[in-house]
Amino acid sequence: MKIILVGGGKVGTALARQLSEEDHNVTIVDTNKARVEHLTESYDVLGIVGNGSSITTLAEAGIDKTVRCASIHLCTDFHD
Repeated sequence: MKIILVGGGKVGTALARQLSEEDHNVTIVDTNKARVEHLTESYDVLGIVGNGSSITTLAEAGIDKTVRCASIHLCTDFHD
């Protein structure tokens, strides 16, 4: 199955590892070039450096041929 993960943080990395181990065709999109390089070197995934909310970036990632797409974004609001 072709899957696009938008976000390569802790959750995105865990999903990339698990899904690639299950022989899915995984593409990870992240704005951090070093993170994308690390993921593509560590796991059997394709990496795209770019903004996952951009239709151009998603087209480059193959959104038109994708079965599943997940955007991983965790927000933490810190208050005193």
